[in-house]
Amino acid sequence: HRRDKSILDVEGNYLTSEKSNIGFVRFIAMVSNCIEYLSHKYGLSFYEVIKECSKELIRKGFS
Repeated sequence: HRRDKSILDVEGNYLTSEKSNIGFVRFIAMVSNCIEYLSHKYGLSFYEVIKECSKELIRKGFS
């Protein structure tokens, strides 16, 4: 999370600064666009991509 905030040049806590809120929206849009891209690339629905990513993260030991 800190790395992502650093990449997006966002400081502060969410909901407490305008810059931080804008960064959060940018991050969510970026993730959404990546999922949408994978959805079209592999012919899966948006939610199927999320489900498959979740399975892979669990397999790799993330929770």
